[in-house]
Amino acid sequence: MAAPSLIATRRFSPTLRLRLQVLFAKAFESLADTYRLQATEFVRRLRGRMTIEDALDRYFREVGVPHSMEPTVRARALIALAPSAQMFAEPESRAIGGWTQMRPEQVIDALRRRSHSHDELSLDCRMAASLSDEAVAATHVAMALETVALLADEMTADDAIMHYVRYFSLPSVEAQIIFRRTLAAWAERHPVREPAGVPASVCAPAPASPFTSRVPLTLRIAG
Repeated sequence: MAAPSLIATRRFSPTLRLRLQVLFAKAFESLADTYRLQATEFVRRLRGRMTIEDALDRYFREVGVPHSMEPTVRARALIALAPSAQMFAEPESRAIGGWTQMRPEQVIDALRRRSHSHDELSLDCRMAASLSDEAVAATHVAMALETVALLADEMTADDAIMHYVRYFSLPSVEAQIIFRRTLAAWAERHPVREPAGVPASVCAPAPASPFTSRVPLTLRIAG
């Protein structure tokens, strides 16, 4: 997941390099804890329809948990779920022989119900996975902001964010999302100040025309 050599190749002072290593170790732990929490919630959402083991396997398929974190996340999620394990009953399954005792219309109706249940399960999985993705992105942004602050005297904000992104080897789409969100959050912390001696009326933006339609801007990400 991480590439420690990226730290060594930069000409940081030994003290700063150590602080950066500590920060990235903190980020790794924060991400692992976020994945653990989201995996636990994912399993609880599917309670009664999947076993704990099957739900965790589904979580790792739906969410891009780094391979280096999977054993840690699985172990921590199982520990968190252990006190309530008895509440996760085995999903009910109909014996194969039972189908032969049903009339054709009953079989068709049963198949429709099963298909509808499968669709609902898939939707619940996607929604839970989306919640996990958002939580992980928020953790990445928080840690990337700390990286920008730590490296403020060494490089620009965008370079520091890219340093964080490369270190954690984020996929291209996720990297762009984290980069833009972090840069936007950093910009909010450092608003543009009016130049000295320039009247406020000169710096103030022109009022929007009441006849101009406001077209929402959307982020187009190529992955």
